[in-house]
Amino acid sequence: MIPTAGIIIIGDEILSGMVQDSNSFFMLRELRQIGISVRRISVVADDVYDIAKEVREFSAAYDYIFTSGGIGPTHDDVTIEGIARAFGVGSAIDGRLRAFLEKHFGKELTPAQLRMAETPEGADVIEDKRIGLPLICFRNIYILPGIPEYLREKFSVITTLLFNKKPPLLKKVYIAEYETQIAPVLNALVRSSKRVKVGSYPAVGGKDYQVMVTLESYEEEDLHSALRSILSGIPAQKIVRVEG
Repeated sequence: MIPTAGIIIIGDEILSGMVQDSNSFFMLRELRQIGISVRRISVVADDVYDIAKEVREFSAAYDYIFTSGGIGPTHDDVTIEGIARAFGVGSAIDGRLRAFLEKHFGKELTPAQLRMAETPEGADVIEDKRIGLPLICFRNIYILPGIPEYLREKFSVITTLLFNKKPPLLKKVYIAEYETQIAPVLNALVRSSKRVKVGSYPAVGGKDYQVMVTLESYEEEDLHSALRSILSGIPAQKIVRVEG
């Protein structure tokens, strides 16, 4: 079974259009490289109840959940509270997070600084020399910052330490024909090749092809069988090139 994931982007600034989300795109690419299939992305406001509802649903539906945003020292950083509420637990100050903050800010932490040491009760804290503030994981939920540079640092720890999987094999077939004409071939392939993911992407704007078809599979034999089906079902003069 291919592991599944859900991504939850948290922040009023995303929903208002004040900030453009780049974190979900980054995580999509990284997760694909380690063989994890992202099934859903959601953007929610800085609202405890909205966060709790989304996190609870995602956690039950997918193997891994990644949240981004809402874990700083200000009033709108309510991700920890939302996750705690989702599972009926409290929040607690983690000793390792507190020690890191004391080393950085000094022994006398302000309430705002101490807020950054909060975790849902029962959470794990992952320390690594490549990151500053340790990574928080609660159940199957990895709680990440919204600032892209910090998120990417922490995500590198997740991908190298926690997962050891391979990306799917990929073939791209560029076809000089309209999608409506090749749809019967693609539909038949989807019905017969359950372990191959088929994508069809029309091209716009003076390219040398009309459609790019992608074939993805974790099994090399299945992938090559699907490719043969495409090549045999579409006239050779319509095949521009095959990549991968």
